[in-house]
Amino acid sequence: MNYAIILAAGQSKRMLSGKDKLLVKVANHPVIYYSLAAFNDHDQIDKIVLVASKINQNEMMEIVKTYKFHKVKLIVKGGLTRHDSLKAGVQALSKFKPQKGDLIVVHNGANPLPSYNEIADAITEAMTSGACIVAREVVDTIKKVKNKKVEETIDRSDLFAAQTPQVAEFSLFERALKNADKKHLDPTDEAMLLEAIGHKPTVIPAHEHNFKITTREDIERLKVLLGEMSEDFRVGIGQDSHEFSAISGLTLGGVLFKNFSKLEANSDGDVILHAVFNALSQAIGEHSLGFYADSLCVKEKVTDSKKFLDIVLKKVAKEKFKIGNLGLMIECKIPKIDPLVSQIKKSLSKILNLPVQKIGITATSGENLTTFGQGKGIQCFAIVSLIKDGKKK
Repeated sequence: MNYAIILAAGQSKRMLSGKDKLLVKVANHPVIYYSLAAFNDHDQIDKIVLVASKINQNEMMEIVKTYKFHKVKLIVKGGLTRHDSLKAGVQALSKFKPQKGDLIVVHNGANPLPSYNEIADAITEAMTSGACIVAREVVDTIKKVKNKKVEETIDRSDLFAAQTPQVAEFSLFERALKNADKKHLDPTDEAMLLEAIGHKPTVIPAHEHNFKITTREDIERLKVLLGEMSEDFRVGIGQDSHEFSAISGLTLGGVLFKNFSKLEANSDGDVILHAVFNALSQAIGEHSLGFYADSLCVKEKVTDSKKFLDIVLKKVAKEKFKIGNLGLMIECKIPKIDPLVSQIKKSLSKILNLPVQKIGITATSGENLTTFGQGKGIQCFAIVSLIKDGKKK
């Protein structure tokens, strides 16, 4: 049998958030959920002991119940150190009477993304070598420092940073734990226990996503990996289209092109600025352009689309966002857009206070399949990203 011990009794001192990092929700689930799911759903794990803290034990029980982690057979209270918590987990396992040859798989609850293969490969290796850990090759230059001064550079070619899971045969584990108690050792991982009795665990590579949650930045990294969209980031899509009128004076992106026909509209008909307005407004959950423009055009006789855009730009600023980048897709037969891109980008850069390099404009004729491809008007789609503005107001 293969038994897993999930260590979840840490103090989260380096999080500086006042909250247990294992209970922080990422992509709608607490961090510990992902660690438990990886082992509960693994076909080579038979039973799980979850080691919780005095503070989070009730929450852990509720999580196991809510998500029906049926392989979690016991939830026990850990100690102040990792080693104390490990001992509590191993002692709890005695209820199941593990036999020689059974494997104990120890994993940090704060490592939420162990891969299926890491667990399987570590078990396979331990079956033949007695013990195995996953570790990541050290790629940074390592310095030994004393009194704030570099004493030497350590050769990193044989250095690895240990992660979990760490697996060992049950009787080997028992012997290592007794030795640690006898010699009053305080190991920081299971490999150290085994090293102390002269056993050298096999090492297999850790997956790049198998990392320990220690700081707030680690939580943010986990959010990215799990696809959670940050509240500091928004995206909006906008569209606008108009047909050509009989008079000259086409306005695109705030630029007047006198040699092309104007677009039919109560305003200057600037489909680019109109699409950008809608994209920005959608990103912050506001109204479409028509909600404002009809009143401005008819009652106040405002025709300059830059003035319309100013409304939503002020709303974006009020929400403490700034534009990250802008993408435009224009469909028309006339005019040819590519020769005009440089002028339009320069104008948009000024209007939106956005570097030219963050504005992308592409165009298509639509192979004459639509009204716009047949030269009867212009259609524009805009996609915009917003990011929190870190400037102090």
